[in-house]
Amino acid sequence: MGSAIGRRGFLKTVGVFGVGTVLGTRSGQGTSGVIDAALDTTTSAVQETIVVFESNALIGEVLGGLVEHYAYDVLPLAYIAAGGRMLQKLAALDDVIAVRANRELEYHNADARDVTGTNDVQAGEGVDGYDGSSTHVAVIDSGVDGNHPDLSNVENNYQWIGNPFGEPTLWGQTGPLDTDTLGHGTHVTGTIGGDGSASDGQERGHAPGAPVTAYSAGVSLSILKASAAYDHLLATHPDVQVVSNSYGSTGGEPFDPTAPMNVATKQAYDAGILPVFSAGNAGPDSATLNPYAKAPYVLGVGATNDQRQVTEFSSRGNPNGVFDRQRALSTVESEDTDVIALERIGVGAPGDAIVSTVSPADTLNLTGANSERYYTELSGTSMSCPCVSGIAALLIDAYQQNGHGTPAPIDVLNTIEATAITDRSEYTAISIGSGFVDSVAAVSRAESGDLADFEDVTLAR
Repeated sequence: MGSAIGRRGFLKTVGVFGVGTVLGTRSGQGTSGVIDAALDTTTSAVQETIVVFESNALIGEVLGGLVEHYAYDVLPLAYIAAGGRMLQKLAALDDVIAVRANRELEYHNADARDVTGTNDVQAGEGVDGYDGSSTHVAVIDSGVDGNHPDLSNVENNYQWIGNPFGEPTLWGQTGPLDTDTLGHGTHVTGTIGGDGSASDGQERGHAPGAPVTAYSAGVSLSILKASAAYDHLLATHPDVQVVSNSYGSTGGEPFDPTAPMNVATKQAYDAGILPVFSAGNAGPDSATLNPYAKAPYVLGVGATNDQRQVTEFSSRGNPNGVFDRQRALSTVESEDTDVIALERIGVGAPGDAIVSTVSPADTLNLTGANSERYYTELSGTSMSCPCVSGIAALLIDAYQQNGHGTPAPIDVLNTIEATAITDRSEYTAISIGSGFVDSVAAVSRAESGDLADFEDVTLAR
């Protein structure tokens, strides 16, 4: 069986997921399952913590006068810094669903348009030409070079400005400045929406017409920063339809629906946004999937080379887990069963030696194999994730441009999976899920208004 949260734990989460009421008391239940094992309840030392509530409206009522806190605007989350006794006190409260450590996350570092068919989509070969112009994509990453010649479509360039207890906002609008000292986020953004201006179009991204909103977390990314970015975009940019997330953790951690990031991505999904996550770079061993890619309401992406072979570094799913997305998703939306993770990749896409945008001054520009001033080669599922994010934008654009309305995230996800290619004998569900992404096939279905359902998805063996 896949990783699951028990019946009692699930009843604590259903308020977040909007499918029931939370038990009225925790009497006799204890708090061990509520408090993150990474938090030390025996120490008075201050620990950075994110508290998950049943609803956002309860945060001030519960924490006001009790502990200094930062309440998120939309998500049912609050950031605190407190010792063990306070954490235990909060975990015992009826309205608190989980108390989780503010962990550090990692970026998943390790010609994509042609091999995926995106060149044909942009050129109008087999379909009308699309560039993502009717969509809006958000990127949560290390930042973006707002001055890069290829990235004039970055409409919002937000930078983390710091102190949750002392600033009126956590995100400052920087305009056309370079907020990326690492280069990771600029590379990811270019893969999605770069227009190739500095290379005569040769290095353009998958959806060069799509407006982009970027969140710069800097070199050091944490759960606080990533979840706060989701909170900000939900509050201020309701037209976002895809969020690209090339980060997470690696090592096969179990899926926890009460984890702040999973709460954030579920609320985004419910708001009509498709979160796309990198699978992680802990392959070729099995059961190494990024835990945030296991949520059945996000699309997890593995990495291949240009010959469509799955790379050694791309993380794999759990061969003993659940592969049926419809089943896993139904457990999230039902109070009668345990919540089950999706223990497989969604699709694969190019992530080996990918050329994309970078600032000449960025750290990663010194480590890539390409010496071009505005571009460099990087490898990892961090690179395959934005490829699929861009293709999702093209699919949405084709659907909307042809008068079919606004597609639901699950329909976009199912269509990308249902049209994926599974023609290599070595493909497995844990390594590549439903197969290698096919931009032309996915966009063709969207263009005709024929989006896929769960039954249309066929997994690799």
